[in-house]
Amino acid sequence: MNQNKPKVLVIDDEADIRHLLTMTLIQMGLDVSSSKDLTDAKKQLSEEQFHFCLTDLKLPDGNGLDFVKYVRKQYPHMPIAVITAFGSTDNAIEAMKLGAFDFLAKPIDLSHLRQLLKHAFKYVDGKQVEPQAPFTFLAGSSEAINKLREKMVKIRGSQAPIVIEGEKGTEKERLAQILHEQSSRSDQAEVFLDCSSEEQEELEHLLFNKDEQHDCLLFQANNSTLILSNIQNLSIITQKKLLHAIEQKKFPIESEHSDQPMDIRIIICTEKPLIDYVHTHQLRDDLFFRLNVIQLKIPSITQRLSDLDILIDSYLEELSDGKKISTDARDVLKNYEFPFNYRELENILEKACALSESDTIEASDLIMAQGDEIESTKPRQEQVKSGFSRGDLPLDQFIEKIEKAEIEKALNETRWNRTEAAKLLGITFRTIRYKMKKLGIE
Repeated sequence: MNQNKPKVLVIDDEADIRHLLTMTLIQMGLDVSSSKDLTDAKKQLSEEQFHFCLTDLKLPDGNGLDFVKYVRKQYPHMPIAVITAFGSTDNAIEAMKLGAFDFLAKPIDLSHLRQLLKHAFKYVDGKQVEPQAPFTFLAGSSEAINKLREKMVKIRGSQAPIVIEGEKGTEKERLAQILHEQSSRSDQAEVFLDCSSEEQEELEHLLFNKDEQHDCLLFQANNSTLILSNIQNLSIITQKKLLHAIEQKKFPIESEHSDQPMDIRIIICTEKPLIDYVHTHQLRDDLFFRLNVIQLKIPSITQRLSDLDILIDSYLEELSDGKKISTDARDVLKNYEFPFNYRELENILEKACALSESDTIEASDLIMAQGDEIESTKPRQEQVKSGFSRGDLPLDQFIEKIEKAEIEKALNETRWNRTEAAKLLGITFRTIRYKMKKLGIE
């Protein structure tokens, strides 16, 4: 074997396809071996070290899906991609669920093959970002968070779509960014779209059409990762266009980039299982099956209370220079339900670090989401909630006062993320933007 060239194994029972792939890969500067069946392929794998494997799913002496499982078990560090018949993606999706790196559809588009290999060899070369320490919300030793971290490691070499599910404030978008940063696509910035932030027509325009200042998001995400939150808010027509682009790996015909290959990995962030949106006809079932390949579920704080001390310490280490927290303050946090999870915990501790006049955070320094000062001697149910009195104010000014206070509270809870604040208030992004301007909130 040529030690300076990556070694690729091609498996296909059709001689003309084997020849085409072999010659193409040789022209790309790779060292190539080929097999017409799985028996010979397994023999070659046992005798030589390969850096990549490309196999047809239908072979005379076995099933390609079974071979994917065999490779993932016997050669876990070697990425394997599958070849599937045109228009038949079900088996390809199943192969990716089993651990396949990616898939190619017949007739094979050589530009897609080149892109696939580019990502595969980045994975083999180990160029992904290595975390120096567990990310804050991933810290802990509970079974739930251990399972999530283990699955993250297993999928690092995959190009398959990912669905991240979690309650409000569980850092779904941050986890999506981490997965991008640790992938073979990390040399380009990820592209993010919250589908609840705009009207449906505007969302379609953002995804597929260019304006005077910006290219369409699909093109911006080419060779990178597209992170979509609340995908159920896309219109059914837009969902169909997105599905077609994903399956064909091509930009829409009306796009000026339609002659270029599309190479995008998609990560979906959702608060509810995507199947729920299929049942309520908010999400196309064919798009659901195309995207729901790898599932990651982020546990809420209440699902991993045994990690709370570690989480508190991790956030404090990130937020302050040596601040400690008293036992009473910890007890207050342990008796709190954290409806907005990790983002809320971080927000509470960030404010406490600013308020505390000593090196130790006390219970009196903790201000929870509702804005009440928490005293360790009072249970959460007995906390006194502040209210408003109209006094001599005209009704319209009184309402504006309440609106401004509620909007500012929501913005503080979400660290001034207008999209998240709008969701907390049950209004659209455009509405919160309008009201902030009207009420002078900056």
